[in-house]
Amino acid sequence: MGESLKLRLIKNAGWLFGAEIISKILAYGIIVILSRTLGPEGLGQYSFIFYYVGLLGIFSDLGVGYYFMREVARERNRLDELLPDVLGFKIVLAVVNFLVIAGLTLFIPKPEWMKLLIILAGAEAMLTWISLIFVRVMYAHEVTKYEAIARTVERLWAFFIGGAVLYYFMSLSLFVIALLAGYFLRELLRIKFGMKFVDVVRVRFKPDKWIFLLKKSYPFWLIGLFTLIYYRTDMVMLSLMRGDYETGIYRAAYIWIQVAMLVPNIVIPTTLPSMARLWKENRDALQVLFRKSFQTLVILGIAGTVGYYLLANFGILTVFGKEFGNSVPVLKVLAFALPFMFLNSLFGSFMNATGRELTFTKIAGFTALLNVVLNYFLILNYGASGAAVATVVSQGIGCLLNGYLLIKYQWILRQS
Repeated sequence: MGESLKLRLIKNAGWLFGAEIISKILAYGIIVILSRTLGPEGLGQYSFIFYYVGLLGIFSDLGVGYYFMREVARERNRLDELLPDVLGFKIVLAVVNFLVIAGLTLFIPKPEWMKLLIILAGAEAMLTWISLIFVRVMYAHEVTKYEAIARTVERLWAFFIGGAVLYYFMSLSLFVIALLAGYFLRELLRIKFGMKFVDVVRVRFKPDKWIFLLKKSYPFWLIGLFTLIYYRTDMVMLSLMRGDYETGIYRAAYIWIQVAMLVPNIVIPTTLPSMARLWKENRDALQVLFRKSFQTLVILGIAGTVGYYLLANFGILTVFGKEFGNSVPVLKVLAFALPFMFLNSLFGSFMNATGRELTFTKIAGFTALLNVVLNYFLILNYGASGAAVATVVSQGIGCLLNGYLLIKYQWILRQS
C-alpha cells in the first residue's frame, strides 16, 4: 500500500476508533443506569422496542445505499448522477417502511404504551434511513471524522439528557423519548456534514431509475436483510417466547459482545471504500490490505474470547449487579462467537467490494435461516443460553463457508 493510503486509513480509523470508544462507554453507562434502575424486565422492554424497529427496517434501503457508496468510491464523478435518484427512492422506502412498522405493531402482544413507543421510534427511523445516504457519501470519499462527530454528539445527549431523565423520573417511556430526540439531532448533523461533499442536493422521483437501482443493488439488500434477521431475531424471539426478563438477561451479556464489535466496526468502514477502489486500481495493494486486516481481526478476536470467558463473572456482576447473575454463563458462551463475527465482517466486506456480493448473499441467507431455526428450538428449551449457542454455531458455520470460498478469492487476486 502507498504511504498516502496508509496514512488515510490510519486517520480514518483514528476518528472512528475515538467515536466508537466514546459511544460505547456512554452507551454502556446508559445501559448500566437503565439496568440498575428498572432491572432485567426494563432492560428487556427497552431492547425489544429498538430491536423490533430495527428488524422491521427491512424495506428501508433495499441495498441501494451500499451500491451507491461502492460506485461513488470507485468513480467520484458519479455522485451527482446517482444521488438525486437514490435520495428520492430512499424517501419513498422510508415512508413505506414506517407504514409497515405501524401496521404490524398494532397486532403484537405488548402493552399499548410500548406500541406507542415503537411507532414513535419508527417515525424517527425514517429520518435515520434517509440520513444514512449522506454517511455513505462521506465514506465513499474516505472521510469518517464527521460521522464520528455525529455519533459522539448523540451519545453525549443520550448519556447526560437520557440518563438524567431516567434517574429522576425512572420512566422507560420518557427515557426512550429522550433517546429519540438525540437520534434526531444526530441525523441532522449527518445531513449537514454530508452536504459538504455535494454541490447541489436534488431529489428525483423517477420509478424507472429506481428499477435500475434495484437491479444493481438487490444482492446488497438481501445481504442486509439476512444480516438484520441474524442480529435482531434472537432478542425479538426471546421477548415473544420467553418474556422481558429473559431478554434482559441475554441483552446484558450481549452488550459486552457489542462492545467488542467496535473492532470490526472500525476496521471495516475504514478499509471497505479502499478495497472497492483498489480492486480496480491496484490488486497487489488490495492483497496486502486484506491480509493485514485478517491478521488483526484474528488476533483480537481470540484475545476477546479468552478475556470474556475468564472475566465474565466479574464483568457482569460488577457492572449490572447480582440481579443479572444469570447473564454470566450466557456471556461465556457468546465469547466463542467473537473470532467468527470479526472474520465474517471482513469476508463479507471483501466480497461486496470486489463484486462477489451474490456469493456472500447466499452464505448470509443460509446462516440467517440457520440462526432463526436454531433460535426457535434452543430458546424454547434453554432460553437466553440457547440463543447464545445459536449465535456461536451459526457464526462458526458461516465463517467456515466464507473461509472455504476465501481460498478461491485469494487465488483470483494473485492470478489477476
